[in-house]
Amino acid sequence: MSNISSDPYLTLAFWTAVGAVLFTLGIGLFIAGLRVQRTLRERREQRFQQRWRPLLLQAMVGEAPARLPSLGRRERWLFLKLWNHLQESVRGESALHLGEIARRLDCATLARHLLRSRSLTRRLFAILTLGHMRERSAWDLLEQQLLHADSTCSLYAARALIQLDRPRGVRVVIPQLLLRDDWEMIRVAILLQEFREALGTELAGRLVDLPQDRMAHALQLAAALQLRIPSVSLRPWLQPDQPADLLRIALRLTDGPEVLDEIRQLAGHEDWRVRVQAAHALGRLGQATDLAVLTRLLTDAQWWVRYRAAQALTRLPFVTREQLHGLLDTLQDRYAREMYTQVFAELKGARP
Repeated sequence: MSNISSDPYLTLAFWTAVGAVLFTLGIGLFIAGLRVQRTLRERREQRFQQRWRPLLLQAMVGEAPARLPSLGRRERWLFLKLWNHLQESVRGESALHLGEIARRLDCATLARHLLRSRSLTRRLFAILTLGHMRERSAWDLLEQQLLHADSTCSLYAARALIQLDRPRGVRVVIPQLLLRDDWEMIRVAILLQEFREALGTELAGRLVDLPQDRMAHALQLAAALQLRIPSVSLRPWLQPDQPADLLRIALRLTDGPEVLDEIRQLAGHEDWRVRVQAAHALGRLGQATDLAVLTRLLTDAQWWVRYRAAQALTRLPFVTREQLHGLLDTLQDRYAREMYTQVFAELKGARP
């Protein structure tokens, strides 16, 4: 030890080693503490689930107990997670029965408190709770969340507002849907799918006054939600002078014969991607006179146009299998014959 004390470098190395050992022990104790804490938390949550899940399942079928267990301070958060999980999986009467349980436990007050939390997860569960409870008194709070910069909170708030009051909620949410580019289309489609009929009606009424630079976004939104936009409302955006991206989306949304003339005209558009969508639309809406248009598209220079045209021909409900065989015999273009033969062979149980 005297040698170590007399040599400053050895002293430094010794205490460095001691520090490293103590640090390692500290890390080990910290990890062990986290594991113990997690184990205790999981056991507490398991006990909670065993007590409350049967009660909530009983309530879902209209057999809620007259008296409910009290919720401890730590259990309130566990209850909201379990309750919202069940709410997301049910509709109709079962959802209403669960809502009554939440009202009896005054979950709306807890949800309002959680809306002020810094935790995104807790704010999201607060929004979910207020929406599922149809808590109309929380309208102003949810509308504030709708305008929030965070895309996740605002989108879930949009759904909650529609749950509270469908007509009013749709009128408030549609402007945000049309303006916010930070809302992912896939998430929008998942969260708002059940309200698509009301959203489609409101959106169709706003297309006329929508600025041109937002039209593509609006039609993409309609396609993602599978909204039904009246074909006559789409006519202004099915003109050849419109941007190709806008034409493609508008063609995907067409669902009536009122715009067949516009679709036939777009079958000759200079952008091959527009011609693809035109062929696809004719397969859904085409009439007997469109056989010539689709046959012409079979000779298109682009493979995808030929493929969609061949598919469209095989899907026309008024064309028989024998007529399809006869059309194959009349094709002179080699690429058209190859494509038509390929698509014909793809039909279940069919042979070219």
